[in-house]
Amino acid sequence: MDLLASTMLDDTSADTVEAEVRANVPDARGLRLIVQSYEEGNARPVGSVQRAVTAKELRNGVHVHLVELRERSSERGKQRVVAWVESSELDEYDGLGAKPAPGSPYGEARRSARGVRIVLSKKRAA
Repeated sequence: MDLLASTMLDDTSADTVEAEVRANVPDARGLRLIVQSYEEGNARPVGSVQRAVTAKELRNGVHVHLVELRERSSERGKQRVVAWVESSELDEYDGLGAKPAPGSPYGEARRSARGVRIVLSKKRAA
């Protein structure tokens, strides 16, 4: 297994992003927070995380850590982080393939060396 992992990761670099996400959403059961990071101009996320949250947690701020995987040889452009919340149970391992549903509160911000703070203040159009 170690040989397989080292062979597969030779051309891959890993990085972490710390994000704080806040939202003023009504109390509801089964909220799912999804956070994804992107290289600007690329439609495929390089990192993602999801977790079950409560409306109270979102009002106080939820801290998450994303692991980003990218090709070691790729140039790093400007990076952005997108987050949204929806009424849904966790249905994927990491949220990498998730897309915001219409009406989902979302927000985005550019990533800095210190991490990113996102307020979910927009609604995704239908």
